[in-house]
Amino acid sequence: MPILIVLWKFKYWIAIAVLSFICIGQLAYTNHLSGKLQEAETKCTAKIQEIEQKQLKALAEKQNGINQVSADYEQIKSAQRRQVETVTREVQKIVEHPIYLNNCFDDSGLQQLNSLINSDSSEPP
Repeated sequence: MPILIVLWKFKYWIAIAVLSFICIGQLAYTNHLSGKLQEAETKCTAKIQEIEQKQLKALAEKQNGINQVSADYEQIKSAQRRQVETVTREVQKIVEHPIYLNNCFDDSGLQQLNSLINSDSSEPP
């Protein structure tokens, strides 16, 4: 019985101590959860950056492929333009020669015509 009387006298101090203990426990648990949240946020940010880097790398590779195709196209287009100009100039030279034979080509014109026929290109000049 004397313990109850002593406890009854200090009931406010005991209540304050219990509430302080609960408050300190709650603060510790909140700090623990905050640490886990920051760790999860760091992992999420790292994953997002990794995915972003992969996407940028894939985009750069696709762009390089597109640039290479464009460069190849321009190179082929330039080669074809050169071939057409060369053939056109040669034909103009052939036409400028006076020809009074039954056939319309002289030796140089026939040689140019045969080189065009024997070339591997299936497209006309």
